[in-house]
Amino acid sequence: MRRVLLALLVAAVVSPALLAVAGPPDATGTEPAAVASLVAAGAELYAWNCSVCHGPTGGGLAEAKLAFPEEERRCTRCHRPSNRIVQPLDQPFIDNDMFSIGEPPALHGIAGGRVTLAATADPAALFHYVRATMPRYDPGRLTDAEYRALTAFLLDMNGRIGDVPAVEGL
Repeated sequence: MRRVLLALLVAAVVSPALLAVAGPPDATGTEPAAVASLVAAGAELYAWNCSVCHGPTGGGLAEAKLAFPEEERRCTRCHRPSNRIVQPLDQPFIDNDMFSIGEPPALHGIAGGRVTLAATADPAALFHYVRATMPRYDPGRLTDAEYRALTAFLLDMNGRIGDVPAVEGL
């Protein structure tokens, strides 16, 4: 059941432009299928590692809270601002004393009148930022290949599919 839900989420979030990928390499020499594959891998990683804080479509904390029952949408009950920021998964969690989540922003377009990092940052800068800071509870826990896929997905989420080939060389 979990895999079916994940597949539906990936299908809903991955750019429609990727569904029609085929044909010759683009101007950078990157095969469109390779770009689609990288973005699809990023969508799956996003669903497992990012959506709980940033929402299934990248809408931010307000969207993420909607996945929980109404009585459980007060994230500060367990994730108090005064709690530690980093909580590696290999250390025990203490009930109601989990890492501080801060204020996970929207990841696409203009959020609250502010342009998001993924909408404007250089692909290499975005990759390095995500790798150094995410997931908030255990930054750097993914592989570089996984961070490249996540970066590709964030670029695609922001209509920057043309910038994805730059991520493959990181």
